[in-house]
Parts: sequence; structure tokens; C-alpha cells
Amino acid sequence: MKDSDYTTDSIFQSSSKAVPFVELTVAHASVLTILAISFERYYAICEPLKAGYVCTKTRALLICLAAWTVAAILTR
Repeated sequence: MKDSDYTTDSIFQSSSKAVPFVELTVAHASVLTILAISFERYYAICEPLKAGYVCTKTRALLICLAAWTVAAILTR
């Protein structure tokens, strides 16, 4: 066997472990993101006067990052 065969084999083995991890992480992150959107909409309906101050773009970005982080940790 050539050296390139060993390299190709090691790349295939590492990618075969990465693909299920990425699939599960995306699935978990999507559920957590939908949950966060639901909470935001609930808050906007129940507390419409406060929602403009509480529901900001920065907070939404932080919640999305937290959802992806939690999803990656839970997938391990």
C-alpha cells in the first residue's frame, strides 16, 4: 500500500466519527433555538411593554450561541 492510502484511510475514519456528531449537534441546536424563539414570543405577548427592552438583538445572539454550545456539549 502507498502512503496516500494510509492518509485517505485515516481521514475517512476521523470523518466517520465527525459526521454523526455534527448531525446530532445540529438537531439539538435546532430544538433549543425553536425553544428560545417560543419563549421570546411568549414574553412578547405576555409582557409587550417590557419586551422591547428585554428582547434585544444582542441577547438573541447570546442565546443562539448558548444554544449551540449546550447542543455541542450534550452531543458528546
